[in-house]
Amino acid sequence: MENSFKHISGLKKTILDINKRANAIPESKRVYNLKTGNNLIRFDNLNSSKPIRVTEREKYLLQLLIISKCIRRIDYYEISPELRKRYADNNDFRAYIYEILDIENSRFDRLRAIKKDRPLNYSALCLMTDVKTGNEAFKRFTVNKGFYYFRPDSLEVIANYVWKYHTVTLTDLANFYLDHITIRPSVYGKIEVLTRDDQLTYIIDMLKALNELGWWKQYDLTIKKNANVRRNKLNVHGNTLVFIEEKRTIKKAV
Repeated sequence: MENSFKHISGLKKTILDINKRANAIPESKRVYNLKTGNNLIRFDNLNSSKPIRVTEREKYLLQLLIISKCIRRIDYYEISPELRKRYADNNDFRAYIYEILDIENSRFDRLRAIKKDRPLNYSALCLMTDVKTGNEAFKRFTVNKGFYYFRPDSLEVIANYVWKYHTVTLTDLANFYLDHITIRPSVYGKIEVLTRDDQLTYIIDMLKALNELGWWKQYDLTIKKNANVRRNKLNVHGNTLVFIEEKRTIKKAV
């Protein structure tokens, strides 16, 4: 377990803190998920009459615990009518309420590919786990912003394009993908009208995040600086990021 996230400072402490808080609640005041019997705990309110603000670092660690299935974000409709009324009366709809899951079923292996303190990319996360997990990890953490989910089969055009030209810049690849995508992405969160430059930036960020998570290995592709390319180097600046073939075996795109 620790080998999977020892590079992420504060994560172990957060796991222990959540369980410590849950165990400190008197039995008569504990709240449970009536379907599973698991404890429910409010993270941003520790023996206080007023909610305690959750820091950006804590939000990030909570996202990682959701990804690893240590906790699950509870939807508003899942809590009891009494709690819903209390939050409504206090205009408190942003409570961080979690179900503490059985640690034996956790997926700490998912954290091995997470770069130290690197912000998560929604699109890449959905592809590496599933859309439900991605939505839950980003729920309420990213207000007033839209995120896009690109289906795996829509990305196969990228593999075919790189295989054809062997080495391409990320900018050229993003432009090609944007012009040839046939399966439009689904939007999570606020629907935004993005400029073409914004769309290209979004796609490039997703491509790089997927590379960090090892997604492109299944196609024997990777991202490198042009200066580090041995064959098929492009006539561009050495620091330019390019997509290249690397030890191609069996093609999986069509």
